[in-house]
Amino acid sequence: MKNYKVFGAFRTNSAGVWYFAPQTGVFKEGKPCKGFGAVKYREGSVYTGDLYYDGKNFNKLGFGRQDFSRSEIGCLIEGINERKYLFEGRYDYRKTDWIYGNGVLYYTDAEGKPSHFKKGFFSGLIKIKDYEGEFDYGALIDGYTPDMEFDYDEDAERIKRRFMSVRTSAEGQGVKALFVGDSYFELFDSPEFAGKNLFGRLFGEGCINAGVGGSRFSDWLGWTDIFGHIPAPEKIFVNLGFNDLHSGYSVKTVYSNFRKFIKVLRGYYPEAEIYLSAVVRSPLFGESADRENEYNALIKDNARKLQVTVFDWNGLIEPTYEYFHPDGVHPNEKGYGIFFGELNKLLK
Repeated sequence: MKNYKVFGAFRTNSAGVWYFAPQTGVFKEGKPCKGFGAVKYREGSVYTGDLYYDGKNFNKLGFGRQDFSRSEIGCLIEGINERKYLFEGRYDYRKTDWIYGNGVLYYTDAEGKPSHFKKGFFSGLIKIKDYEGEFDYGALIDGYTPDMEFDYDEDAERIKRRFMSVRTSAEGQGVKALFVGDSYFELFDSPEFAGKNLFGRLFGEGCINAGVGGSRFSDWLGWTDIFGHIPAPEKIFVNLGFNDLHSGYSVKTVYSNFRKFIKVLRGYYPEAEIYLSAVVRSPLFGESADRENEYNALIKDNARKLQVTVFDWNGLIEPTYEYFHPDGVHPNEKGYGIFFGELNKLLK
């Protein structure tokens, strides 16, 4: 009897679990076990490595590699003309369904040839600290050599460009509303995600979109200089917390950073009305619902004391691909239509 399972998604080259082999015994549906397998994601990347089957879901836990060569994540990076090719290292779904731990992120040039690699301790595709312990350069994958190492901070360069654009947008005009947040705001300007529901088309003049993809409250606490260049808005909309919770921060820490950030906003804009979006459940992070609910309850319970208004659109958007982009994280055109509807009610 075969002790592994091959799933239909493998045969059709579609998103889903491709195959799974338990460490011991025979795979049985509903019976938790550790093993090895492969999963393809809707954005096109393929993970191969250690998996933990909890009786329902196949979770990345242990060592593996994720290939982005056929994924939208592997698009050409502005500034260096290279692509993310593959991550090899540690994964821990208990921290985030994404990458978490020591690893190496490999890049190729525009033609697909090996170019650079970056080693470190990652949360998602963000290097959050140096590689822990001694790194074995002999373990680099084929085609890569020690002299190819670099430490390019793609996010820092992108943030600089983003903030310059925000400052330019705010010059010489009254600001009706300032939108501060993560990729939910930044990708509001992307036709690939928002479709016809583009931020600039829906909100118009006087509304400044300062969304920065991947950002957290902890990041914004270090970026406060930007507010000194934006005239005082009548209203501020904040969409943060999602990346904080999925980067392994505790609910208590995220809430503490949220309070610090509100204090910063009050210091710059004492008269502005502040609105905070509750963290939205998404298809990719279904296992994080308990932590998201705990955080959302905490901000709602303390909203009046902190003089903020919390709006929660979870009741209007389901964590399914009817409302979300194939990456399982960001809204699609329909999802952004709902998001706009809720924001527009508060903007009036």
